[in-house]
Amino acid sequence: MRQFTMNIDDSLLLAAKRHALGAGITMSDLVRDLLAREVGWSPVPDTPVVAEASAVPILRAYSEGRLTRRQAMQALHLAPDRQVDFVAAMNRFAIPWPQPDPGQIDREAALVAAAIAEAVGENQGPAA
Repeated sequence: MRQFTMNIDDSLLLAAKRHALGAGITMSDLVRDLLAREVGWSPVPDTPVVAEASAVPILRAYSEGRLTRRQAMQALHLAPDRQVDFVAAMNRFAIPWPQPDPGQIDREAALVAAAIAEAVGENQGPAA
């Protein structure tokens, strides 16, 4: 395990220490658990959660865009927080990842650009 240093607001650090103390855990445990949950990471189990070859048609349907990730995970009986197991199954069975829809990417980029432009306009205030 590696150590790292981070900068944090004093009041947030105090609140986190109080929370950790109340939960009976260390600050390291608290930060590790929060990071793991945020990125969907968990220790790799000895036995894969999705090990049966019967999962391959479901994973292929996701790969080909016939199922959403949520639908595929439900069909595999995986809870939404078990994306790490879904990724492991895709990789274990060598299923290609779906290709992004260029049109969807353009539409989402336009929405983000419009939101940024609006936010910048709001921050500049009225024109003089």
